[in-house]
Amino acid sequence: MRWTDQYRKAVTFSYDDGVLQDRRLVAILNRYRLKATFNVNAGLGRKDGTFTYDRYSVSRFDLAELKPIYPGHEVAMHTFSHPSLTGLSRSEIVSEIERDRTAIEAVFGAVPVGLAYPFGDYDEAVIAVLKELGVAYARTVATDHSFRLPSDLLRFRPTAHHNDPAIFDLIRAFLDEEADEPRILSIWGHSYEFDGDGNWDRFETICRLLADRDDVFAGTNAEVLLDRMPSTTPNRKG
Repeated sequence: MRWTDQYRKAVTFSYDDGVLQDRRLVAILNRYRLKATFNVNAGLGRKDGTFTYDRYSVSRFDLAELKPIYPGHEVAMHTFSHPSLTGLSRSEIVSEIERDRTAIEAVFGAVPVGLAYPFGDYDEAVIAVLKELGVAYARTVATDHSFRLPSDLLRFRPTAHHNDPAIFDLIRAFLDEEADEPRILSIWGHSYEFDGDGNWDRFETICRLLADRDDVFAGTNAEVLLDRMPSTTPNRKG
């Protein structure tokens, strides 16, 4: 079934890198019955995937640890080792995507259909490879404050980052709009940013505003962008 058969609005979240803070993020999403897509690098874990954000040390989960973290949410690709794809040859791009996809499928038992571009970097050569490999959608980091359905799923621009100064105005506009055609609110970021910025309360407020809306479908990126609905919808009351 398509979500647009029952709703005119949908909300979805997208978070990158498979980091330890995702555990807290998922707990908040689950509390408010919202859903997200988590984009992971299968080749990076606690040993090789640690980095610094604003003086804070950030660690990734090892791939084998991720399955119990994300039930009810989508796991998508972020490439195997998080390089800028525009600096790679065609064969290297293929390897980064195929190795990530194969490893995710082995752990989660399902083929990931989406991707988030590392660093937001892509060009026509990258997109051509994604088309060849059957990637259904790819999220950029460029935001447009729009609720329109994307016309090009391999250049998908989310509505806003969670730290966008306009995020609460955008949420109010989204909820208040009398929509005659489908509208999407897509929020993205990295869960480690909430530790570094000291603003987990911001995410709580975002989720609280969007929770338990009978007129808004809460889905993963794949469910929302590919216009499909799971057998149960966690945002519906009752």
